[in-house]
Amino acid sequence: MIKPEADSRLDRPDNINNFHLIVDLSMMLTALSLVGCVYVFYRVYKLWILSKKKLAMTYRLPFYTACTDFLLNGNFFLNMIHTAIYARVWDDIPCKIIAVFNWAFLTINVCLYVVIAVITYLRICRGIHFNYGKYDYKLWLIVIVGSLIIQLINLQNYGKREYWCAAKSGQFYSAIILFSIIAIILIIILFCYLSVLKKIHKTINFLKLLSSSNQNDRRYSRNGNTSVERCTEFERKATKKILSYIAVFILQWTPISISQGARLVLDDAIWVYVMGSIGRSFGGIGNMIQFIINEGFISRNYDTASCNENGNELFENSRLSSIRSNEHEIITISEVEN
Repeated sequence: MIKPEADSRLDRPDNINNFHLIVDLSMMLTALSLVGCVYVFYRVYKLWILSKKKLAMTYRLPFYTACTDFLLNGNFFLNMIHTAIYARVWDDIPCKIIAVFNWAFLTINVCLYVVIAVITYLRICRGIHFNYGKYDYKLWLIVIVGSLIIQLINLQNYGKREYWCAAKSGQFYSAIILFSIIAIILIIILFCYLSVLKKIHKTINFLKLLSSSNQNDRRYSRNGNTSVERCTEFERKATKKILSYIAVFILQWTPISISQGARLVLDDAIWVYVMGSIGRSFGGIGNMIQFIINEGFISRNYDTASCNENGNELFENSRLSSIRSNEHEIITISEVEN
């Protein structure tokens, strides 16, 4: 039996408070997230101009993240604007199309995080250099293939929910898939980045040991102290940056994980929608905050390559020549690449 139009509206008197809570919160957070993405676009563009159109990966990563967040939030804005205007979700066919893109942008975003974490781990901890290809197409190829695989697994589950188009109501398969994927990726990211931090800390301690062992030599003492100071500063900055990556992922995807887990028992409870809205929209906001914390409001010059140069000088002149320098070399994630 088809409900009368008045009864099917989400802004009916008995639901008006819930309607405004979900719609107003979603629209506000989505707008803030889009502003955050535009801010990162502008900052990276300025850096691109200043660097003569050559960006280090440390700046390309927030740009790529902003791209996926912009697509995700742009789609979510389109998703919610119909609900805000007409107090009901899109009709079946456009709703399924929006749901497909919603899932696509979600999975591209989460796949980007894990691919970057794994590449960083392989580069720093295993010394395996990955050729990204022109315009980093190989990186994006891996991300998109991973997203397509997840899309195919969830192919039959797109449709309407009460307030937006995503995974259709009445089924929990997509919730199980997304919850499991987020949990697995979080474990991988924690393993990769904590291993990177351990590697950096181990290298700094090694340089300090070399410096202290050469204190009697004036040349070693002067160069060694400078090297250790610079590398210690690098360690602090690298630690802050890596922890910010982990924090943004957790803050963005934990609410979504909670909402997906709660759907298994509550499905369309209001707070489940609130958590889902917060998770979808936090990416752009968190990426902007992370960029400001790491790079400041204005560009700052910090040559992390000097850490490697001074460190290598210590290795070459060290009494501990039996220890190969490449076992303790720091390969920074902010290395400038052509």
